[in-house]
Amino acid sequence: MKKSIMIIGISTFMVYNAIPIINLIFPKSIRYTFLIDLWIINNLWALIVSIFFCMKYGFKIYIPFFVAGLFFPTMYIVYNDSAMIYLIGYFILSFFGSLIGGYINKRKNKS
Repeated sequence: MKKSIMIIGISTFMVYNAIPIINLIFPKSIRYTFLIDLWIINNLWALIVSIFFCMKYGFKIYIPFFVAGLFFPTMYIVYNDSAMIYLIGYFILSFFGSLIGGYINKRKNKS
């Protein structure tokens, strides 16, 4: 399980920072990717990674804190305090993903 948590941590941090780094390298891409990462990609990632982790290991309450907390450095480095609402949104999506994954795990292990 420790290896899975490390993989989730590294991949989540990379997903949260990929588009901002691309925008720094190619400044003209900001016009097309400005809020796509905040509104679509990061939301889907928070939901999907929580579902898959909890499908494998069952519901773990620390996963939503972990997934949302990894956005904290990105928020202060790339964005500003106004991105705090996204941190809360990622937590909520990750929590629901954990519930869904935990439910699937419970059903899978029950039968």
